[in-house]
Amino acid sequence: MYNDRTHLSKRKEREFGADVVRITALFLVLWLHYYLRNGFYYREAANVPGFIALMSRSMLMCCVPLFMVLTGYLKCSKQWNLRYYRSLLPILLSYLIISLIHLPYKIFFQNQQATVGEWFLSFLKFDLATYGWYVSMYIGLFLISPLLNLIWSSCRNQKAHLAVVLTFVALTFLPSSANHTALGNILPSYFQSIYYVTYYLIGCYISTYKPKSSRLLCMLSVLIISALMAWANIATRTKADDFYTGYNIGYNCLGTGVMTTAVFLTLYRCSCEREKIRQAAAHLSGVVFEVYLLSYIADTNIFHLFYKKYPASLYLPVGIVMTLAVFILTYPLALGVNRLVRYIISRLNRWNVEKTANTRFSYQRRRNQHFLMKRSLKEESVLNDGSDPHDAENLPGRSSDRRKTDSAAAAPPAYAGTICPKEQSVL
Repeated sequence: MYNDRTHLSKRKEREFGADVVRITALFLVLWLHYYLRNGFYYREAANVPGFIALMSRSMLMCCVPLFMVLTGYLKCSKQWNLRYYRSLLPILLSYLIISLIHLPYKIFFQNQQATVGEWFLSFLKFDLATYGWYVSMYIGLFLISPLLNLIWSSCRNQKAHLAVVLTFVALTFLPSSANHTALGNILPSYFQSIYYVTYYLIGCYISTYKPKSSRLLCMLSVLIISALMAWANIATRTKADDFYTGYNIGYNCLGTGVMTTAVFLTLYRCSCEREKIRQAAAHLSGVVFEVYLLSYIADTNIFHLFYKKYPASLYLPVGIVMTLAVFILTYPLALGVNRLVRYIISRLNRWNVEKTANTRFSYQRRRNQHFLMKRSLKEESVLNDGSDPHDAENLPGRSSDRRKTDSAAAAPPAYAGTICPKEQSVL
C-alpha cells in the first residue's frame, strides 16, 4: 500500500496508473467492509436484488489482491541489500502509531478488557490494529520478494516466466475452485495460503512484458465471472440465509484471480497530462495505508447504524454513500499519521547523515594528529643526534646530486618483493 516509486524528473517518472490502482483498491476495501458489517452475509440472496448485491460483493474481492499485484509490479527488480530492508521502517512506524490510536478506542469505546501483557501480545500478533493482518502478510511478502526476484530473473524468456505464474496459479487458485464440487477434494490444497505469492508473480509478469488488452473485454470478463461466482454461491448454499455455507468467494479463488488481473490491466496503463490531477493522485496514494488501518474506527460506527435496516435493493447506493463517508471521516487522521511518520523518517535520515559526517571528520582529525605526532617524533630523534633537522640537507661533503645518487643506489626498486609492473600487466 505504500508508494514504492517516487516522482523523480531525471530518473523514473511517477506512474499515474500505479496510483490509480492503489486508490481504486482502497475504495474497494472500504466498500467490502461495508458488506462485512451490514448483515449481508446472513440474508437470502435468491432474488434479483440479492443476486446483484452478491455480484458486487464478488467484484470487491479484487481489493486486497490488487495491492499484492501492484507490489510485484513495482518491486520485481528490487535487489537484496540493506537499503531495501530500510524501506520497511515507515510501514512499521505507521502500524505502531495506529495501534496506539486503536488501543484507547477499544478500551473506552468498545469496553474491551485485557491486561498489559495481552495488549502487547495483540500488538505483536498484528491484532491491536484490527485490520493489521495485512501488515503481517505484507512483511512476509516483503522479506521474500528479493528471493522471488532471483527466481524471476533466472528465467530467460517469456515462456519460462509464464510457466512460473501458471504453476503457482495451479497450486493456489485451482484447489479452492475445484474442491467445492460434488467430487470433493480432488486437488491438493496445501499451498492455498500462499496465494499472495501468485499475485506478486502476476505483477512481475505485467511489469516485465507490459501486456495490452481491451479494457472493454476486461470489464466484460469481470461482470461475467462475478455473475458466475454469485450463482455458484447461491446454488451450493446449505442454508439460504448463510453466505459461508456456499461456494467460497475468497482471495485464493480462481475467479478472483482472473478478475484482479483484468482490473489491473485496465487501470495500470491510465495516464494523465494535467499536473494537478497527478499530484492529487500521488497525495491520495500516499495515505492509502493509513486510511486502510484507521478505517476500522469509522466503519464500526457508521455501518452498524444501518445493520439490516434496508432491503437488498439499496445495497449498492447505500454502500457507495457509506464508503465515501468512511473515507472522509478517516482521511484527516490518516493524513496526520502519515505526516508524523514522514517527519520521524526525515529526522532519522538527518541524524544518520550527521553521524556519518562526524565519523568522517573524526577519522580525518585522528589521521592528521597521527601525522603530526609522527613528524614531531622524527624531528626529536634528529635533535637528539646533535644536528639541526633543517640543516641536515646541507652537511659538508653531501652535495645534492650525490645525495640523489646515493639514495638511488641504496633504495631498492619500487617493485622489489612484488610482481614486476611488466609482469603484472601481462597477468
